Amino acid sequence: MRIARMLPMTLLAAFALPVCAGELTTSIGMDYSSGDYGTDSTSETWYVPVVGKYESGPLALKLTIPYLRITDPAVGPEGEPLPGGCRETESGLGDIVGSAGYALLDGSQEHGVLLDVIGKVKLPTADEDKCLGTGETDYSLQFDAAKSFGAVTGFGTLGWKKFGDPSDRNFRNPVFASLGLATKLAPATTIGAVYDWREKVTSNGDEISEVALFASQKLDEAWKLQLYAVKGFSDASPDWGGGLVVSRAY
Repeated sequence: MRIARMLPMTLLAAFALPVCAGELTTSIGMDYSSGDYGTDSTSETWYVPVVGKYESGPLALKLTIPYLRITDPAVGPEGEPLPGGCRETESGLGDIVGSAGYALLDGSQEHGVLLDVIGKVKLPTADEDKCLGTGETDYSLQFDAAKSFGAVTGFGTLGWKKFGDPSDRNFRNPVFASLGLATKLAPATTIGAVYDWREKVTSNGDEISEVALFASQKLDEAWKLQLYAVKGFSDASPDWGGGLVVSRAY
């Protein structure tokens, strides 16, 4: 969820500025979300990721190291159900996520389509006894695509995730998808909207269903600021949320 909200900006940046030589980008974000997730109490989550991304030609490698603070833990940052029985507020290191992507199409062809294939692994670095994670390793494979239609760019994701099962759980391995549109208000300013969906993870759970509005402002040749707001429509999504990401390219 939270990590996926950075995706539209990644796609659009790659569409406009293809990387030929090696380029390193570092980012730090702050995401807040609030929801009852089908329970009798409201869960609040602060997710603060530090991200390093290295791109060289069609290859992109990324590592995300997050700090997590959850009040009345109900679901994790990826929408996975968390174990109950934890105290009111828990905080600490979240699950570290690594990914490798490869550009199958770079947008330079006649049809102008950008297509990436990305594999991710989530390492169980969050403390499951503090309800900050499931304590299991997860894997995912996804395809990201984008295409410009005049002043508007359409983009989307289709993927599949393999959840690691805690000892007392049997998670399903869901399909997930997103679809969005973006346009430039100015050469350095982009706005847009994206809808995120994912199959339910447990038989008595709910699908993820939420919409995010986002804006990206390039501050100069190196710095970029991204802002977003989220509205959820299911018990697996937050009632509302929002955040920001500050990035620097080297």
